[in-house]
Amino acid sequence: TESRVYDMGKKILYSCDTGIDDALAIAYLLAQKECEVVGITVSYGMGHVGNVYRNTKAVLKLFDREDIPVAMGSDTPLSGIPNDYSGGSRFHGCEGLGGILGPSSPEDYAGAKPEEATDFILQMIRTYGKELYWVTSGPLTDIARVLDKDRETAEKAGAVYIMGGAIASPGNTGPYTEALVEANVRLDIPATAQVLDSKLPVVLVGLDVTRKTLLSFEDHERWHQIGTRSALFLYEALKHYLGAYEKFHPYLGGCGLHDPLAAVAAVHPEILTTIPMHMMCFTQGPQAGKTTENVLRCNDRDYEMKAAVFVDVDAFSKEFFGRVEELLREH
Repeated sequence: TESRVYDMGKKILYSCDTGIDDALAIAYLLAQKECEVVGITVSYGMGHVGNVYRNTKAVLKLFDREDIPVAMGSDTPLSGIPNDYSGGSRFHGCEGLGGILGPSSPEDYAGAKPEEATDFILQMIRTYGKELYWVTSGPLTDIARVLDKDRETAEKAGAVYIMGGAIASPGNTGPYTEALVEANVRLDIPATAQVLDSKLPVVLVGLDVTRKTLLSFEDHERWHQIGTRSALFLYEALKHYLGAYEKFHPYLGGCGLHDPLAAVAAVHPEILTTIPMHMMCFTQGPQAGKTTENVLRCNDRDYEMKAAVFVDVDAFSKEFFGRVEELLREH
């Protein structure tokens, strides 16, 4: 693979659980010419960590970017209790990409070891410091493990854009009239609580804004018309994702671009309106998993974190679809 030379100082570290919208976020980041993706870490989430690792490598291969290092993260939540993936994901299919790759085999992740991402992440922060923009779009288990190992180093990252939670919006782990909890948070509630109780420079990109960024059925068909190998790969994966949204969230008129918004915001922070906020996550009781303001610190004016409350959808769509479709036409 040819070497890439980048002029801009911003470095991107992406931590994900590669399902369908994670794959779209990877495509967007690979389309950037102004910043460098220095690594990707993967954990359990939308599927078993082995499937997630294989999915990530497959997406990188699709765009001829196998030069980007991939490190395996957690295979279970902090509790150590493994998730049951026997039924697959209703939104992401049996293996995270709409079923188009099938289950992974041990050969697909030979040499990768769970939790090796912790040291990799810390090394990236030590190497790049404030130039490093860490984007996360899965459970927060790996961030919590990094904090446990070296909190002082972790807090030196330039910014941590977290796709997760919701401040004013309902959750998405049940009917919208009832759900309090966002899906990534639900995967490891104690880890979320630990991260929001830290001094990490977090920008929470939650359902308050990600529900407003959509891939429509018209966008889907346009990718079919592009017709390249990469466009048809994502087109096939998106069939499952769009079908699930049409069944469970038909009022949206498309599928949420949750993870891509966090990626776009890391590159172009100006598309979000954020407010400084001390945040927390309930860990017990009927509101367990709900992310909200920490009222115990409401008079503390020393803010480390921000919550996104509004997104410029037109600017997002122009940037995301413009960049990704240019990449799709090339591959």
